[in-house]
Amino acid sequence: KQWYQRRVRAEGSIAEETTKILEITIDSVNNITRSTDTIGKIDPYVILYGNGQMLGKTKPVDNAKSCVLNELFVIKPKGDPRSVQFKIDLMDKDDIGDDDEVGSGAFNQAAEESLSNKIVNLKWKGQDIGS
Repeated sequence: KQWYQRRVRAEGSIAEETTKILEITIDSVNNITRSTDTIGKIDPYVILYGNGQMLGKTKPVDNAKSCVLNELFVIKPKGDPRSVQFKIDLMDKDDIGDDDEVGSGAFNQAAEESLSNKIVNLKWKGQDIGS
């Protein structure tokens, strides 16, 4: 997770605009211990929320308890980018019926010392299920 400011100045104009951009990379899913499928492994994907609003979701990966997702999300937060509180839902893509929630995790950027390489521990009904 990182954020930066981009300045735009119109040629011959006094107006200046500063846009704060927040980049979030969902790197991987690791060592998922909970299975929602009776046959095979889960087909994991992640839904990313910021302050309760869905920001996007990754593509599902077939039959994996650990996988690299490496998907970048770019958002323009209102106010201070560090004020965005994130929630991550790990889902299992199903071809038939609704997708299953495998677990979820959250973090508050304002409480974090560093924003790089943040590992979010996932839980299901209070039990650790991976990261």
